[in-house]
Amino acid sequence: MFSRRKPSRNCLADIEQYFQQPPPQFLDLELAVCWVLECLLKDDNYPSGLLQKLTREEPQLRLSETVLQQALEFLEQQGSITTYTQRCPSRGRPRRMLHLQPTARNEAEKLMSPWHSWLDSHRLVLS
Repeated sequence: MFSRRKPSRNCLADIEQYFQQPPPQFLDLELAVCWVLECLLKDDNYPSGLLQKLTREEPQLRLSETVLQQALEFLEQQGSITTYTQRCPSRGRPRRMLHLQPTARNEAEKLMSPWHSWLDSHRLVLS
């Protein structure tokens, strides 16, 4: 059975353009957890810094603030991360910094292989 949904494109060339410049892909909760862990394995960071870093380092991917918050809550409930406040000279109020617990480092590192495999496969698809 054929779909009755009308394409959002006006002609076949528009559809070809879709494949040449695909829309960004939003990360789901599991992938967001992997992104957060990858970042925190390197250094402490703050939530909006994680979003900025994703846009800068993986421009084909996006992460909603809602899913990021869910990922952070999940990691906190697991005891994988803790938070602390840090004053920033260029800001009025302190930032909520995220820190990967040493006890969670080994598990986080185990997730990096499948995470990087997923990233590599999607870079080919989205590039």
